[in-house]
Amino acid sequence: MLIVLTAAALALAPAAATATAKTAAHTDLWATVNLCDTPSKPGAIGVRVSIPRERGAPDQWARIRLQWFDGDARAWRLVHSSGGDAGWAHFGIGTHLVQSGTTFTFPLPKAGARIVLRGMVDVEWRDGTKVVDRARMITTAGHKDGKDRQRRVSRSSCEITR
Repeated sequence: MLIVLTAAALALAPAAATATAKTAAHTDLWATVNLCDTPSKPGAIGVRVSIPRERGAPDQWARIRLQWFDGDARAWRLVHSSGGDAGWAHFGIGTHLVQSGTTFTFPLPKAGARIVLRGMVDVEWRDGTKVVDRARMITTAGHKDGKDRQRRVSRSSCEITR
């Protein structure tokens, strides 16, 4: 999924809550930045998510959103536009661990400027329409896997500069 953001996407929004204790209980539950402003994809940030199966095998759902760092306030803020929110997506049917993600693309900053971004991911395990468990996490580094082309890079954030 490719999402293009406009300059208006950087409007202020409330800061996100911190990750829940659920991520500590499940080492296979994580999110990472796996693409950051490469020569072939300038202005792009990719967020990869790993969701383990949950007892009872409910479906695995995730919502990937972006946050930007407000240097003046020294705080993370949600990217406030439809382009900073991938919406809820059905990732798996609950039979095994699943990994998936999305790529967002930003207009390049002006010369000498920068944008620092990270992902915020909400995960839900659902039985039909009933949410049976949930977690929220912020992208972290340390999930690199040289054998997996989707995980050759694993960062907590992405800095786009010019």
